[in-house]
Amino acid sequence: EYGRWQYTYEKYRKKYEIDPSFVFYGPGIMLYDEGRIILGENSYIGRYSSIQSSPNCEVRVGKKCGMCHHVMIVTASPIADQDFGESRKNHNGNVRIEDNCWIGARVFINPDVSIGTNSVVGANSVVTKDIPPHSIAVGTPAKVVKFKSYVNERVKVELAKTYWNSLSLELKSIFRARKHFAT
Repeated sequence: EYGRWQYTYEKYRKKYEIDPSFVFYGPGIMLYDEGRIILGENSYIGRYSSIQSSPNCEVRVGKKCGMCHHVMIVTASPIADQDFGESRKNHNGNVRIEDNCWIGARVFINPDVSIGTNSVVGANSVVTKDIPPHSIAVGTPAKVVKFKSYVNERVKVELAKTYWNSLSLELKSIFRARKHFAT
C-alpha cells in the first residue's frame, strides 16, 4: 500500500517546497490547497497526517522536525461564534514549526500559531496558541507544562513572560511562587 503513495508524494514535491531529505513515513499523507507548504531538511511526517494551506497562507516546517502519525495542520478553521446557516467565515493564518521540534501522534494544529525551536507537543494535543521555544506542551488546548532542563532560569522567566497565556496553571503558579513576577 505504501508504494502506491510514492507517486502522490512525488507530485507534492513538485507542487510544494519540500527539501529532498524530507521523508513521508507511510501511506495516507495528504498535502492540499493552494497556499505554500515548506517542509525542511531532515524532517518527516507520519502516516495518515495532513497539511492544509489556504490561498495566501503558509505552513512552514523547519529542519530536523518529527511529526508523528495522524497529525493535522490547518491554516483555515471556521469561526465558532457565527450562524452557520447564514454564511461561513473562517479564521485564516499561517502555521510555523521551527527547527528541531517533535509533534506527537494525533496532534491538531490550528491556524495562526507558531511552535518554537526545540519544542515538543505531546500526543493528542490541540494547539491553539503559540508554543514557546524549548518547551513541552500538552493537552486540549495545548499548554506549556515545562521548559526544557538545559534552559537557564533567566531565559525561562523571559519565555514565561512572553508566552504567559500559553502556560499551564501549574507552571504559572511555579513562576508566581518564585516571585519572578505577579499577574
